[in-house]
Amino acid sequence: MTNDSKALKAFTTFRIGGKPLFYSRPENYSELFDALRLCRKRELDFKILGGGSNILVDDTGLRFGVIHICSPGFGWIEYAGNNRLRIGGGVSLRAMLRYCKENGLGGAEFLAGIPGTVGGAIAGNAGAHGLSVGSLVKYVTVVDKRRYRLSGEDIDFSYRSVRGLEGAVITEAELELSPRSPELIEEQIKNNIAGKKAAQPTGKPNAGCIFKNPGEKSAGRLLDLCGFKGRVRGGVRVSGDHANFICNHRRGSARDVFFMIKEMKKVVKEEFGIDLELEIKHWKGQENAKVA
Repeated sequence: MTNDSKALKAFTTFRIGGKPLFYSRPENYSELFDALRLCRKRELDFKILGGGSNILVDDTGLRFGVIHICSPGFGWIEYAGNNRLRIGGGVSLRAMLRYCKENGLGGAEFLAGIPGTVGGAIAGNAGAHGLSVGSLVKYVTVVDKRRYRLSGEDIDFSYRSVRGLEGAVITEAELELSPRSPELIEEQIKNNIAGKKAAQPTGKPNAGCIFKNPGEKSAGRLLDLCGFKGRVRGGVRVSGDHANFICNHRRGSARDVFFMIKEMKKVVKEEFGIDLELEIKHWKGQENAKVA
């Protein structure tokens, strides 16, 4: 288990983030329990890090610990029979889809092109094309003071949100898929990735969509109508391809992103009377006010 504190920008897709008070990369359940006990002993709040997407981490003033679920001990995949897959929370979605293709297990192709891990995807109910990962979940194994299993039916999955897993670490999941030819799976994965590349920014660090879509409306479309495409603040720039993406194009800071988000919310509220809600999670330092 690694205990030394590291700047989180090395682990986030935004390439932004300062040093937490404590960093742990547990290799197994024993080390995970040790990290959690240490946080409780220090009375230290903690965050769970997976693939590092969908988060904005402040550069300074981080008064929490980080437990990084990315080691091989949480990176396994096995077939559970009846078109079900058991999978460690640290497995990347890309690796999971590769396994699904090779083994003719369909139904998760909509996750193609989404960065991050299985545990992170479940924690945020990630999805695309009107589908979400929560619809595939039969069980999850979680850890807090103990290790236990929850049925997917006992978890409240909603649009890019989950209730019922607060304060717990997702370490394993069982997903229900459906038989499908590897060729068809591969074709759908390629189509979904091509669609994302055509409509979303590539080549610059970003955290994915900044805001949730408000109802049937598109957050990106609202921001486009407000003239945000290409807007620059410090070292960050709103994508010229999709206005719901902020890219770190010149050593941007969390503060740059923070103020761009505030401006986006303000203008959309003024123009359309809509309060945009963050889709990314903001891991705040002591200096920053809350972005609602």
